[in-house]
Amino acid sequence: MPYSLQTFQSIPFEQQVTVVWNEGKYIATRYEEEDTVGLYHMDGGFFVELYYDSYQNKMVERTNSFSDPEGLEDYTPYVKLNDLM
Repeated sequence: MPYSLQTFQSIPFEQQVTVVWNEGKYIATRYEEEDTVGLYHMDGGFFVELYYDSYQNKMVERTNSFSDPEGLEDYTPYVKLNDLM
């Protein structure tokens, strides 16, 4: 059974990362200062961002989960229509 956004946000960080890696569908990558941010869609109808510190070579240092489509706006510069065809 898919996690709801509220349930996902209530589980420990390490478990969140595992759930995203096992169940999330990768969508896009964006860059924010020294972080590389991967966007994943979850079966529960929400999105999760995994933040990687590229400079210190840390795998995942934090997550951000949301269901509001406004959270996707940061990815628009990285989406090319040719990629969707």
